[in-house]
Amino acid sequence: MIVLKKIDNFTPEKEIANLLRQEEAYCRRYFQELKVSEHPNIACWRKAYTDFGAGSHYRSSVEALTKRVVKGKEIPSINKLVDIYNLISLKYVLPIGGEDLKKVKGNIELILASGNENFRALHAEVEEHPNKGEVVYVDEDNDVLCRRFNWREAEKTKLTAETTEAVIYLEALPPVKDIDLKEAAQDFCQFVQRFCGGTEELYLLNKNFSQVFCSF
Repeated sequence: MIVLKKIDNFTPEKEIANLLRQEEAYCRRYFQELKVSEHPNIACWRKAYTDFGAGSHYRSSVEALTKRVVKGKEIPSINKLVDIYNLISLKYVLPIGGEDLKKVKGNIELILASGNENFRALHAEVEEHPNKGEVVYVDEDNDVLCRRFNWREAEKTKLTAETTEAVIYLEALPPVKDIDLKEAAQDFCQFVQRFCGGTEELYLLNKNFSQVFCSF
């Protein structure tokens, strides 16, 4: 998890889009001889989704992103932070997402949903509820920030050009090791420093270290 403060996500930067195009081209070459679903970093999420009952038609964000690129589509530019995490997601084959911390109410938790939480997907006009037992990120307003771990993010806390404080999640399951996750996080931070400025705090959360306290 990376906490970003005092960043400039507003000033356009064309170089990020160029770097994203380069990573897309590499991704297409890499997956010429390998099915996306068979990559170890993606197959582990397929198994996890099955294990927590998400169903076979839901896919992790990294699988959806990678398949889009392999099919020849470009990832649209959203803003600097989103473009950077899409680039890092492709490069390291990891699910990555983020929230605007100024739009979050209180603490963020990763929980099994009761089914009473509220969720409004990106660009959606109506609210819905997660399924009971679904893995979700929630805040203290009982609002879901992301459904099915990393499947779909919410409109409420989306990263925009006006975002100045954010939390970024880089998510990994075995066979990804802590050192691999650390490398991806450091790479992400280097891009943020280069294009957005501000400060960053890095944390590793797992079953042994499951909480982080940040002050703003």
